[in-house]
This record gives sequence, C-alpha cells and structure tokens, in this order.
Amino acid sequence: MKRAKAVSLYVAWAAVIAMIIIILGFSNQNGGDSVSISEKIVDKIISLLKLDDTIARNEVLMENRNYLFRKAMHFSEYFILTLLAFNALRFFKLNKTKASVFAMLIACLTAIIDELYQRTVPGRNSQIMDVLIDSSGALVAILICWLSVRRNIDNRTSA
Repeated sequence: MKRAKAVSLYVAWAAVIAMIIIILGFSNQNGGDSVSISEKIVDKIISLLKLDDTIARNEVLMENRNYLFRKAMHFSEYFILTLLAFNALRFFKLNKTKASVFAMLIACLTAIIDELYQRTVPGRNSQIMDVLIDSSGALVAILICWLSVRRNIDNRTSA
C-alpha cells in the first residue's frame, strides 16, 4: 500500500511539472508563430462547431476571436495547473486551506515567471493582464476544489 501511495505522489507531481513545462513551451514560441498557430486552431474549432456563420455576423467577435481564444487558453492552462497542484499537495495531508494557498502560489509564480520569460522570446512581450487572467483561472480551480472537498466531507458525515 505504501508503494502505491508513493507512486501516486510521484505521478501527481510529475503532472504538475509536465503542465508547467507545457505552459513554458507555449511561451517559447515566436510571437508570429504563436499567433498563426492559435488562429488556425480557433478557426478549426469554429468550423467543427459549425459556428462560422454566427461568428461572421458578429463583427466584434469575428475580429477578436483569436484574442479571446488565447485568453481563454491562459485561463484554462492555469485552471488545470492549479487543480493538479492542489491534488499533489493533498498527498502531504495538508488541509484544504494550506493546499489552496500553496497551489495558488505555484500557479501565480508560474504565471509571473512565464510572463517574464516571454520578454526574452522574439515577437513576445509580457502583460500584467495575462497574469491576472492566469490567476483568475487558478482561483476558480481553488473554489471548485473547496466545493469538492466540502461535498466529500458532507457525503461522509451523512452516510
């Protein structure tokens, strides 16, 4: 049983590290390449969802679709990172408050480091707004973790 817990702990932290590497990997892309890739992805998603006509009728949405997609990805990446970090931290038997604080710290520090790193990549720049969006994704993840932990406690006490 101890071995299984150790393996789970290592897998949980490997997932956190992998997510950080993925985030920094996206930031390593040249600015022009990054925009081009995300434009192709967002247009493919719009096409798959058969939203071409709907978006084409909304000029503001049409012009800003890639920007909105990129910001949604910022939010999503840090949402996922925070869920993974919270899960990994719970292996240390931290209460939900401490696990939440440390998970937020991991996410926010990663966001800051990521934006500072982007200053060194051609065609990229750092934006405080991205750190705020990243932190918002992390905060929503923490709220979901709190609700999940509370639901589990409520289910155990009512059983």
